[in-house]
Amino acid sequence: STTLCGAHATQWLEEGAISFRLIDAILSAVHPKLYAQASAVIEQLCANEEIMDLHGLINEWPSVFTAITFLQNRESPFHRDPKSIPQGYDVFLSIGSYGEAILELSTLGIRFRNTPGPVVLCSGSFLRQGMSIADDGKRIGYVFHMHPSIFDYALIPQPPWAMYNSLHI
Repeated sequence: STTLCGAHATQWLEEGAISFRLIDAILSAVHPKLYAQASAVIEQLCANEEIMDLHGLINEWPSVFTAITFLQNRESPFHRDPKSIPQGYDVFLSIGSYGEAILELSTLGIRFRNTPGPVVLCSGSFLRQGMSIADDGKRIGYVFHMHPSIFDYALIPQPPWAMYNSLHI
């Protein structure tokens, strides 16, 4: 977004850093291999001398996710996220002061009441999803993504699929 350039972007990243790191911590608990591979991508990018002019931005980026989609008081029509890593998770986070919205994973036939605060993880690449507009108040929705092209560029293998038995529950 052109509104998130320069000082505005730096301020937004600084103000969201703790929240973004909490999202990373959730990912590390749910899919530790994806978190480890994504962390290795960041390290590799910072070691890449061909993109030294980007090292400052990479160091300021407070998450292992490579993209964040930002929605404010908007409906998100049904879609898939084909640029998300298929074997990974997109993370949905809604904050604000609103009654509720509905998050629907139509591929699975599941509808969630989405009140402020809960975090939902799913494969945005495979699952068709959509979010209704909030019924009142103000809602900000964040969707955290990882793009496979970044793994490819950093020469880091994409992680394996998360398996229930590999979580040691």
